[in-house]
Amino acid sequence: MADLPVSRRSVLRSAAFAGALAVLPGLLSACGPAEQEAGTAAKKSLDVLRVALPSSIGSLDAAKEAGIMNYVVALLVQESLVGVGPDGSLQPSLAESWARKNATTYVYKLRPGVTFSDGSPLTAADVVASLNLHARKGSTTAFAYAYANVDTIEATGDAEVTIKLKSPDAAFAWVPTPGTLLVTSAKFIEATGERIGTPEGKLLGTGPYKVAEFAPDSHVTLERNDAYRGGRPAFRQIRIDFIPEESTRLLAMRGDNVDVALNVPAEQIDQWKAVPGAQVLTAADRSLVTLAFNTAKKPWDDVHVRRAVAHAVDREGIVRSVLRGHGKVATAVPDPAQWGGVLDEAEGAALYAAIPQYGFDLAQAKAELAKSATPQGFADTLTYPSSGPQLGRAALTLAENLKTIGITLEVKEVPLEQWIADLGKHGSGVYLGWYFATTGDPAEYVQQLLHGGATGENGTNIAEYDNAEVTGLLDQAKAGTDDAARGKLLGQALVRAAADVPYQPLWWGEAATAFGRAVAAEGFGPYFFVGPWATKVAAR
Repeated sequence: MADLPVSRRSVLRSAAFAGALAVLPGLLSACGPAEQEAGTAAKKSLDVLRVALPSSIGSLDAAKEAGIMNYVVALLVQESLVGVGPDGSLQPSLAESWARKNATTYVYKLRPGVTFSDGSPLTAADVVASLNLHARKGSTTAFAYAYANVDTIEATGDAEVTIKLKSPDAAFAWVPTPGTLLVTSAKFIEATGERIGTPEGKLLGTGPYKVAEFAPDSHVTLERNDAYRGGRPAFRQIRIDFIPEESTRLLAMRGDNVDVALNVPAEQIDQWKAVPGAQVLTAADRSLVTLAFNTAKKPWDDVHVRRAVAHAVDREGIVRSVLRGHGKVATAVPDPAQWGGVLDEAEGAALYAAIPQYGFDLAQAKAELAKSATPQGFADTLTYPSSGPQLGRAALTLAENLKTIGITLEVKEVPLEQWIADLGKHGSGVYLGWYFATTGDPAEYVQQLLHGGATGENGTNIAEYDNAEVTGLLDQAKAGTDDAARGKLLGQALVRAAADVPYQPLWWGEAATAFGRAVAAEGFGPYFFVGPWATKVAAR
């Protein structure tokens, strides 16, 4: 069979993306003479890039603690076989090319001359060892689910890796990308073992930086990797501080003690923009915030309870008042921008029009609760991560609405690490899910959240939703190789699942990142942080 290329760029039909994409052409020309002079001085002297993260990190290894902040650090140190471009398409990374030989066989040709930051050369054996961390039988890494269909992984040459699947999977091309693969060396894996990602073990990769120091409750210090294949990085060092308090991060930017601050709260954007010389860049990031109802736990196993709560959520009000318009009401799990190359614009519009919706209606919410096994109401707890204050504020508005129909919802803030761990346990009745797209494929969210095989502790289906019809549709979508047919099957699964309300999507997000007076960013967009992002930041 002739080679079937899987690295072809997909065309993302998304006017929303194009309109939200923020870049910085002519940045200095917008400044006054004094600011230009200060920027010129900064360009000459800036040696350390100072970054503020809104939460601490318990492990640098994203495969152990798969939170978005881990990726922000890890992707400056490690790379994947295949990358994700600014438009969400597949791009070469450590693999300079790849092909699907048949429906179940993928072959990757490694880029020549790549070395790890310790000076050792990248080999096919290193890639195989990195893949096997997740694909080996019994693996409990956060990425293991993505490799459940892998049959064999072999080095079929000094610079060639072949992956064979047990059965066809149309979305497998996205698996060896940064979301579920970060390459390290076989020697490092053997020597470091379970200490990978700890302050003692750190990380090893082929990226532009290497870990010099990691203090889990305080900071990470990265040093430049002068042997990086992409050229000598601009900054000698990157100091990443964990600053959960919103006002403290803002004060640090005002005091010129921070150059980059992630997760600027929507209600503070104007305050951040008022910092002299600072730039706040926003872009629709295809993230999803959703309520997830544990369908295996009472009283959430009752569809009338789930419908009642879904009707009690004022999604439009949340986007307007909590997000200050920096987001969109989510009407399904994947953002419409995720469907490029799978469904065309007309097909996408028809799909979203067919997905059942549960609009804000407290009278309807009360009526649904009256049909349930708990018509007088009940009490439960809903947690949110400290790095997502907007999630907490949205939850509080929901709690106020639920009081009127007899449901008491206690809203609690917890550290990000605890929130992630609790999601994996599937022990609560209701959750807030917060997801960030690492691929340009709609199946990323749909398969993880709706497939019956992803239930159980550490499964990605946190709603414990197991519908045979939906799972069957998703299995058909995975097995097919025609994108148009796959898109229709995914759509059918979304429509069918929405009738059962395992999730009530709240909003599709917008990233807001602040850059201080001394730096500028190039190509800020949905996938800015899904790769070696600091190489796109420069002194000005």
